[in-house]
Amino acid sequence: MFGKRGRRGAAGAGAKRLPDLEFLALVRASLEASAPGVTRGAELKGNSLISPRGWAVGVTPPQHGGDHHYDLVALPDITIQPDVPCFLDCAMAFSGDPGHAADAWTQTAGACLLELLDRRGRFAEHIGPGETRGVPGWHTITSGAVAFGLDADENRRLQITLLEANVLSSIAATFTADLESPFFNGVKVFYGGRPGAMTAEIRINGERHDAASAAMAALNLPEPATFTAARYYALLLPVPAGGGEPDYPATSLEP
Repeated sequence: MFGKRGRRGAAGAGAKRLPDLEFLALVRASLEASAPGVTRGAELKGNSLISPRGWAVGVTPPQHGGDHHYDLVALPDITIQPDVPCFLDCAMAFSGDPGHAADAWTQTAGACLLELLDRRGRFAEHIGPGETRGVPGWHTITSGAVAFGLDADENRRLQITLLEANVLSSIAATFTADLESPFFNGVKVFYGGRPGAMTAEIRINGERHDAASAAMAALNLPEPATFTAARYYALLLPVPAGGGEPDYPATSLEP
């Protein structure tokens, strides 16, 4: 699976960080473009986009990064109280355009959110624990890769590189013991930079996982010829002891 090329958002390059609700309006538009009708009736309140179908997306206080960095939390089922299950991700507008950050989130973590609620393989891929690209003991929902850089051919090459590396399956032993959520665990895979200064990073439930990041770096992925970055997102759901389908949220994309 390959991510789409990002579209231009409402603000142009060089724009400053948007207020939370303005950025979420871009997220809503991007989700709607990916799945027409999915945001029908969704309201922007406080720092959240809340759907009447029971899911929500919020902007959290910045954890790291500058004006072009946005931290988001996805809540697939807000009816589970008091501790609502959620997964975290962040998006960076490398061009300075917040619309690009909204699209990057939608095409990766957002695609996983849509698929978690839809479960028909329309937005992200399902991989079982016993498959070649699977993570032992876990059901994987994984997005395609999106890339951002100075050259379209290098973007495409890094997308292919990241997906063909089969990262999560290759380094599973370094992080599966730290997957703590009984609902789903969010994992971001990032690889980017310039020749001679590439960063490989795995974030699990919003936190950098040093051992997994080091293991990914040890895969010695090819470097691009110019500045390029690629990323994808996965949700890892526990597989029942007797096998079969994982427990999905009660919410769905259906009205």
